[in-house]
Amino acid sequence: MADIFWDGFDKYGPLNCAPSNSTMNSEWTVVPSSSSSFVAGRFTNSLALQLGYQFAPASRTLPSNYGRLIGGLALNSNLSNNGGIIFGDAGTNQCAIGFNTAGKLVLWQGGLGGTQIAITSTAITANTWHYVEWDLTFASSGSYTVYLDGVSVLSGTGNLKSSSNAYANQVILQGNVCNIDDMYLFDSTGSVNNAVRGDSRVETLFPTSDASVAFTPSQGALGAYYSLSGSTSFMSAGQLFLRKFTAPVSGTLNSISIMPAASSTGINFKPAVYADNSGSPGTLITSGSQVTGATAGTAVTMNLTTPQSLTAGTNYWIGYVTDTSLTMQRQDNSSFATNAGYTASVTYTSAPPSTAPSMSSGQSSLQVWGNVTGMSTNYSETNEVPPGGDLSCVTSSTVGAEDRYNFGSLSSTPSNIGGVKVSALLRKTDSGARTITVQLKSGTTEVTGSSQSPSASYAYFSNYQDTDPNTSAAWTASGVNSVTAGTKIAS
Repeated sequence: MADIFWDGFDKYGPLNCAPSNSTMNSEWTVVPSSSSSFVAGRFTNSLALQLGYQFAPASRTLPSNYGRLIGGLALNSNLSNNGGIIFGDAGTNQCAIGFNTAGKLVLWQGGLGGTQIAITSTAITANTWHYVEWDLTFASSGSYTVYLDGVSVLSGTGNLKSSSNAYANQVILQGNVCNIDDMYLFDSTGSVNNAVRGDSRVETLFPTSDASVAFTPSQGALGAYYSLSGSTSFMSAGQLFLRKFTAPVSGTLNSISIMPAASSTGINFKPAVYADNSGSPGTLITSGSQVTGATAGTAVTMNLTTPQSLTAGTNYWIGYVTDTSLTMQRQDNSSFATNAGYTASVTYTSAPPSTAPSMSSGQSSLQVWGNVTGMSTNYSETNEVPPGGDLSCVTSSTVGAEDRYNFGSLSSTPSNIGGVKVSALLRKTDSGARTITVQLKSGTTEVTGSSQSPSASYAYFSNYQDTDPNTSAAWTASGVNSVTAGTKIAS
């Protein structure tokens, strides 16, 4: 198998989310720590990684040492600094490919801006997408071919290593306002995917329905359970705060959770759930007992006295009242604020009111979500972007239990398809050893991925299939569109 790694950056999202607040660290070894975000990608409904600071790169340790690497990625740079990809050996930059500030494509020994090996005579325009590919042999006189938008533009031999080792085991993405999308990486083995592909797209499809399920949808989250960047806003005393959310599936809403950004031992909260009245909060349908105290960065969960039955497709207004001012965590940030919150001044002791008062819209989008059980589908807990983790998941402790889902269709009919990658975000929640496999079924043929061992922390596990296992031929769009895939507990 020649596949090492593919990434379209779509599954980490959502739009404008900082990589450090996403699940990117469950796939990449180091994620950008400053001024980076997920932005609109090359294609409709796709995301790209925007590196916003030259000295806050993304890096991924590869599964082995590779004397030769073949791959490609889409680059869009404002050309304020050198931007591209570095190939490393345990922290030593062997060589790098990227655009310099003049817009020329360069191959360097060392990192971006190191010793120049080759450079194109023509330049690209800033802030435009281009597809860069490479075939590199890491040696003191290593062969190289570099492609721009499907055309070979640099080739020859040069010193493609800086360490004493003739291999790379790490890739680093680096730039300043440099967008990266649609990345693939191969070695030179195997009968397919062992040469550059030309301009390629990594399209991410998400579950749309259950195919064959045995796991249990243990919990779901309705609402803003995530923060894009860690931004905060101030919540005044004696306020009712609400946000509107649509239930994706039916279930039972048991509690409301919020995320304080500061601590207070004496603050009091009470939850509230209102029915929708033509796009505004209407009648109070359930509330709960008071909860006292808040710790910064720890969710406050308020149980509902009467759990609320949710109907799929129905809008609900969920939120809380408080008697003390406190800084709370926002879902969005100041640069990309959706301001989806509604607030009203109320008397805390008699709140929440039986009918929602006149409320001010356009308020900060604070984090608030409902905790749901009794969902009738599994796929709905696994197709969220970003993934909900423990707040929205399916679980099982039964060896042999398997969940497979149907997926959305490709957005177009590609001229050729290099392969299918199935990824699952998993963790182990109990003591003892567990192994899992990532499953793919095409037609009547089901393929079991290699046995892998999840830890207590979330990580992505993948299964690559270069050809359709049901036909042993290249994938077709119809073949991809009919795939079912998921995970299985192997032991």
